[in-house]
Amino acid sequence: RYAIFLPLHELWKQYIRDLCHGLKPDAQPHMVQSKLLKADLHGAIVTVTKSKCPSYVGITGIILQEFKHVFKIITKEDKLKVVPKFNNVFSLELDGFISYIYGSKFQLRASERSAKKFKLKGTIDL
Repeated sequence: RYAIFLPLHELWKQYIRDLCHGLKPDAQPHMVQSKLLKADLHGAIVTVTKSKCPSYVGITGIILQEFKHVFKIITKEDKLKVVPKFNNVFSLELDGFISYIYGSKFQLRASERSAKKFKLKGTIDL
């Protein structure tokens, strides 16, 4: 049930605030983005904003599990959705910061992602 995982989301928000040193309004967006790239996303509320498959667009929920190629998300309607990362763009919002995650560039497990060095280069997906 969705309500059971709301405390997990509150813990995740505190984790990101600690990781980004408070998310102050004068924080540089690229620094916040680089921290989010390596952060653990279990407990984050994400929305599918773009997808090649229109049925995925608009799915919003808390990430319960993250695998190499999919997110398992629980929605407010208490439904468990398995959403592939490939060809999807996810957005997550925290304290007014909206960040977009390109799933095609994000196909790693959380443990592998934390150790990876990401290169700053433009992306044209979808």
